[in-house]
This record gives sequence, C-alpha cells and structure tokens, in this order.
Amino acid sequence: MNYKNIEQEIIALNKEMEARMNEPENQRFIIDDGVMKPDVYFSKSIRLAWMLKEPYDSEDGTGGGWSYFDMFPEGKDLYLEQFRHGHKSTWHPMIYISYSIHNNFPKWEDMKYIREDHSMCDVVRHVAFINAQKLPSKGFTNTDFEDLWESIEKHSDLLKKQIDLLNPSVFIFGNTIGLYKKIFDLDFSKFQTHGSSKFIEKDGRLYISAYHPSQRIVTRDAYINDIIEIVSRWSKNQ
Repeated sequence: MNYKNIEQEIIALNKEMEARMNEPENQRFIIDDGVMKPDVYFSKSIRLAWMLKEPYDSEDGTGGGWSYFDMFPEGKDLYLEQFRHGHKSTWHPMIYISYSIHNNFPKWEDMKYIREDHSMCDVVRHVAFINAQKLPSKGFTNTDFEDLWESIEKHSDLLKKQIDLLNPSVFIFGNTIGLYKKIFDLDFSKFQTHGSSKFIEKDGRLYISAYHPSQRIVTRDAYINDIIEIVSRWSKNQ
C-alpha cells in the first residue's frame, strides 16, 4: 500500500471539507480528524475507528481551524500532556479498549493502569477518530442538534468519502450510531447484544453500538470488557 498516496488523498479531502464546510462569516472552521499516522493505522490487522459526534472549541461555538491530532503531539508523554486530567471519563475507556484491540485483547483486569504505563496512551495516534460534524459544536458540551443534523445532511457525501478512504474494519459508536444510520444502512433489528453493547457484522466489517465512554450505567470494567470481547470473537473468524 502506498501510504504517501493515501496521505495526499487525505490532504485533498480535508481541503474539500474546508472549502465546503468552513463558515468564516460565523468564525467557525472545521477541525480536521481521521487518522494521525496513516502508515501505522493501515498496517494494523484491525483498523479501528471511533465514531464521534462533534468536536469542541470555544463556548460560543466559534473557533476551529486546527487538527484533532494537535492534542497528541509527537515526542510528548500523552498521559502527562493530555490524559491525566482532561476529559478522563471519556478518553480513558477509549484508550484501554484501543490498546487491548491492538495488543491481543487483554481484559481490563489484565492491563496496567495508564498512569503506570503512559505509553499505552500512544494508541490514540494509531486509530481513527471521525466526527459526524467537523465544525466546532455550537452548543459546546450541550449539542445544538438542529445545527448538527443540518451539517450531517448537507455534507454526508464528504463524511462517506472519508470513511471509504480510511476503510475501518471495526467501528465503535459511543451513543452516536443514529447519526450514521443513513451512511451505513444498518438494520438495527438485526443487532445482537453482548453485555452493555450491541453489534452487527456486515460485509466483513464489525459495527459496535455502545454507550458513550463517559457513561455511568455500567461499571467501567464491564463497559471495556464487553467491547473487547465482541471484537476478539469477531477477529477469530476473519
């Protein structure tokens, strides 16, 4: 696989998104997402994508013009830089799950804490993060769903183009699967349940509908292990 060609396609797609999505009149600009290291991402036997809702910037909904991966600077200890304090309840489960999937599926109780092994956080550089909306949230942490759905409907072709380009084999939706229903044409009635998550396999891909990572409905270990077990079982048949 020619990673340089893929990187060029990603750059071209980001420019197309900027041209169509940016709202300079409202001081809102897209926040690039996708993958940070295409060469590492595409080398993995499981290409993992976290399917998210929208990014945040200023509380008034303005901002953007930067990359999601600016949060993960090269050469920095990401636990100390980003994950020791910032949005721990969201990021920590995502890190444990991603790390497990790329390291032979140890369960929660068999992994070290990331505070003990900071290198586990590096996995965020090796997976995909895809937001349904690329502009900063108008409502900050309180989603403006009218704006969100308008953006998704208007730019669904670009979102699909990004997904096709990155070609994930496993998708994890953190209470976001409804946002992507039309793009993937999934039959929700055919989803199976495993613990706290639901899943379906379609055309060789695995789609997992889970609670938001910061959920408080089930214990953290149950949330993490349920998703790990779903992916582990699926991988054995690939």
